Amino acid sequence: MRLGRLKENKVLFAYLIAVALFFVGGVINPGFLHFQHIINILSLSSFLGIVVLAQTIVILCGGEGIDLSVGSFISLATVIASQMLGGENQNLFLTLFVVLGVGFLLGLVNGGGVAFFKIPPLVMTLAMGSVVQGIALIYTQGQPKGKACSLLTLLGTGRTLSIPNILLLWLVITLVALLVLERMRIGKILYGVGENEITAELCGIRTLWVRFFTYGFSGMIAAFAGICLLGYTGTSYLDLGSAYIMPSVAAAVIGGITLAGGNGSYIGAVAGAVILTTINSLMICLKAGEGGRKIVYGMVILVVLFLYSKREKN
Repeated sequence: MRLGRLKENKVLFAYLIAVALFFVGGVINPGFLHFQHIINILSLSSFLGIVVLAQTIVILCGGEGIDLSVGSFISLATVIASQMLGGENQNLFLTLFVVLGVGFLLGLVNGGGVAFFKIPPLVMTLAMGSVVQGIALIYTQGQPKGKACSLLTLLGTGRTLSIPNILLLWLVITLVALLVLERMRIGKILYGVGENEITAELCGIRTLWVRFFTYGFSGMIAAFAGICLLGYTGTSYLDLGSAYIMPSVAAAVIGGITLAGGNGSYIGAVAGAVILTTINSLMICLKAGEGGRKIVYGMVILVVLFLYSKREKN
């Protein structure tokens, strides 16, 4: 029960930080609290939020799980999708099938290395990220081609009743993720493996296969995030996903997900994504340089983690 209360406190704390950051922005610039600006920040948070879901399931599954290849998966997804689409709507469903399939299969390579060959997740996913970057370079020959189709652009930049479509999509993804992770049996199995692998094995759960497929789904979700980003940017870039690697881990941790696994909630990671995006927006408002933004970005993360560690000790 104490762990349950701690998790809830962390989630609440993360949302309080997010709200506080918006008010700080309002003090700096009154326009920061304008409804449309808040919606724009939440819209930009959507892309990171989807990537954080990939990171969340890997961390929750335990085994010191972390996926540093998500950035490369995003980049590969964008270059494959843009070239397959070529701006044509009729290619969208086939592109989705191929890109998500590639993400899942490459994610399974991560899962196989971690689960069956006992390669540390940090090492395995870092190496796999390099491999996937190489695949993207070979596939594009260093020059990405093609562009997003109008339907995908509508998803990435369009609006429904003044609400960005990508934000509505993220809301749907969040609801589905919470349903699967916290209400369905598969989610309970994931938490169980992360909390205590030996106990899960004694209960008849094939923990190695759970971890194997978890990395597969992480790769697929990261690939889907890449497709969404393509809808926003319109064209692909070889390093488009690199900016999402560490923020995806940081957002999960800020949202109260324990790196040891088995404890935390995606709803907290959602707040983490909003916090990091808001900080970036604040730094832009202050006209801070790239170096200053990175320093403040890192310091906020360290402060939040310090506060969490103090709470756990108490």
